[in-house]
Amino acid sequence: MTESASSTSGQEFDVFSVMDWKDGVGTLPGSDLKFRVNEFGALEVITDESEMDSVKKATATTTWMVPTAQEVFSEKTGVPFRLKDQSKADGLQYCENCCQYGNGDECLSGGNYCSQNCARHVKDNRDQKDERDGGEDNEDEDPKCSRKKKPKLSLKADSKEDGEERDDEMENKQDGRILRGSQRARRKRRGDSTVLKQGLPPKGKKTWCWASYLEEEKAVAVPAKLFKEHQSFPYNKNGFKVGMKLEGVDPEHQSVYCVLTVAEVCGYRIKLHFDGYSDCYDFWVNADALDIHPVGWCEKTGHKLQPPKGYKEEEFNWQSYLKTCKAQAAPKSLFENQNITAIPSGFRVGMKLEAVDKKNPSFICVATVTDMVDNRFLVHFDNWDESYDYW
Repeated sequence: MTESASSTSGQEFDVFSVMDWKDGVGTLPGSDLKFRVNEFGALEVITDESEMDSVKKATATTTWMVPTAQEVFSEKTGVPFRLKDQSKADGLQYCENCCQYGNGDECLSGGNYCSQNCARHVKDNRDQKDERDGGEDNEDEDPKCSRKKKPKLSLKADSKEDGEERDDEMENKQDGRILRGSQRARRKRRGDSTVLKQGLPPKGKKTWCWASYLEEEKAVAVPAKLFKEHQSFPYNKNGFKVGMKLEGVDPEHQSVYCVLTVAEVCGYRIKLHFDGYSDCYDFWVNADALDIHPVGWCEKTGHKLQPPKGYKEEEFNWQSYLKTCKAQAAPKSLFENQNITAIPSGFRVGMKLEAVDKKNPSFICVATVTDMVDNRFLVHFDNWDESYDYW
């Protein structure tokens, strides 16, 4: 008698009907708590705004209904819906979406759902969860983004505060290429906004020009004669074309030579793309940049060439690769650095020196000359990985 009374009272109290429901989100009157119904028919507290947005999107594309107390507590058994095993022991099948019990011949998909709508609702919820979870991990899968940072030897006596900052930096730069990938993506997004600002002016407004700007500001331009030759106006025309292939230094990891493609040409500058990788790593250089070289330069000079993603180093061949891509190698005549007469330098590979860390200019560190190209040499910080090298 007591059990029957308690069961009846449990069914009469409908917690779902007490809440205010909108777009799949239930609000408890008198509080700021928000709830959702998960794929098992149970109430869950929504803890952040992103989760609430995903619930609203789900309800906008799927048929959604709030279960009642009668659906949560079966009229046939009086057992809470979580006790699935007991329902099966009684010869009944359980619907994972609406929490109803029924005979096996009335259910779908092995007895998990009572109708096609319930099966589709659960599938949509799972797909959205997988998409939400998967999107956070995609950035970490790029093999171009994997490196490990070593401790660095500094000649400067660091204060306690500097030491704490360095510890934080070391923690942030473990698996540094993964972090670098997200930094590149953010930098690309910032660059896009800059390009938009420099786009075509609105109708009725004049285009920006130096002469009018200097006159408006009552300023004087720096005379051209004060700039060095390599900083002045280019003498030759930019002959690079979109689609041309070449070899070049990765600006974020300057000890690495990669297979590159001209993705865009703007005046005397070219935008280069790493073959096989996302365009978020693309970068701009001048047409006469010293860090780009014609096809075959690495093989000729004994440098290691990083092949495109998906190719093995020992199997990569420029001739077959160009044929497969139906692409053209950039002519050697376009590379200004191939026509420069190198002035002999006293630096030799293996020599030690002190060098400023460009990423942390307050540090002067122990370094080694690890490569020589013409009259330039590559600086490598002792006990650090190659990602901090620079020319």
